[in-house]
Amino acid sequence: MSGSPKYSRAELDRQRQAKLESDRRRKAEQEARRRQEAEERERQRQLEAERQRVAAQLQSLLTQINQQPDLIYAGDHQELQQKGQSLLQQIQTAILPDKLSNLTTEIQQLQRVWEEAKHQKWHAEQKKLRQQELDRQKLALEDCDRRLAQRLADAQKFDGSGLRFVQQSLAQVKDLITQGHPDTMRPSLKDCQLAIAAYLDKVQALKQTWLAEKAQAEQELAQLQTAIAGLQADPVVMLWQEAEVWALIKVQQQAEKAIEQEQFAQTAVFLTQVQASQTQIIATANVAQLKADQRDYIADSIAESLQEMGFSIVYRQPEQADHPASAIILGAATNSGKGISVSVPVEGEVFYDVEGYSKQTVAAVGVGSAPVCDEAEKVITEMHEVLAAQFGVQMGALDWEGKDPHRQLRQADSLPQAQGHSVR
Repeated sequence: MSGSPKYSRAELDRQRQAKLESDRRRKAEQEARRRQEAEERERQRQLEAERQRVAAQLQSLLTQINQQPDLIYAGDHQELQQKGQSLLQQIQTAILPDKLSNLTTEIQQLQRVWEEAKHQKWHAEQKKLRQQELDRQKLALEDCDRRLAQRLADAQKFDGSGLRFVQQSLAQVKDLITQGHPDTMRPSLKDCQLAIAAYLDKVQALKQTWLAEKAQAEQELAQLQTAIAGLQADPVVMLWQEAEVWALIKVQQQAEKAIEQEQFAQTAVFLTQVQASQTQIIATANVAQLKADQRDYIADSIAESLQEMGFSIVYRQPEQADHPASAIILGAATNSGKGISVSVPVEGEVFYDVEGYSKQTVAAVGVGSAPVCDEAEKVITEMHEVLAAQFGVQMGALDWEGKDPHRQLRQADSLPQAQGHSVR
């Protein structure tokens, strides 16, 4: 037997393989429950954050209403307060995101009612002061100005060119009214009012579309964040696929940036990417963990087999301490100074190295010579038998570089010293 590395392919018997797979499935179920629990916590956190945001939005509106009661009629003020308090109670008791979304719509409606109530009172009071036709027309123009001013930010954001058009129309009507001919400017004023009303309806529709797209994007981002939170809570995933999870976190950051830049359609693409990667990451991590479990079982079985054969285990440690897929290396020695070191990888051949055994070179069948060490080979072969009988580990035939395939095992102390021996 030469001093080159020896190796052997390790296979578990069906019963032990089934047990390992059953244990992995059971652990995977536990890990799945942890992911589900983490996802539920994340959903609850998002729900509470949304509750606080919606409540703050409503409270801001109620503060405006309470600080400016003179802007609307007393009846309207009381009705708005009652509606606002009712919405506050519903926000506190809401348990579903959809309910909060509906409440947000109702708050927007309450905002519009508040604005309309202010407008109605203002219009009524101004109308009393302006009895003549010219005053009425001036009031109408001011009404147009106020309506545009109230929606100026939305108008600039969603239809700037349309805003410039209605502003020009309004300026033309103002020029007519300064000429003091109310009859001639009445049709122009009516057309201007209709144009502004149609324009504001268009702006509102564009805003509603924008809000719906934004809400959809935020919902997709929340689903993306939930998926990543579940992966981060899974210790097996983070052990074997940490880099891939961090890559998904970068995707999450891209999705957040897309929302900031109002590229709402991009979040669906990012969510699909994360969901596809999530399935692959979990599957890959479980396969890697199963291989590691097999490696650990084989290494433990080899250690126990050597102890039964009179060896003492000197060390057992990962070959690379910081790498979960590292081979397990262990060393064993007898009181007479003979030693065996073993390297068990997550997959592939098991390698042996022996010390203290006599080695020699003998003539090979045919021509040339071959290195042999019958004593070490016999010890390793005996260990293989123990592994098969007691632990269900089926080891392949012992092999090494330069081995004579026709050689018969002899009772001899001969094994040339080299870099190690392996079992294939």
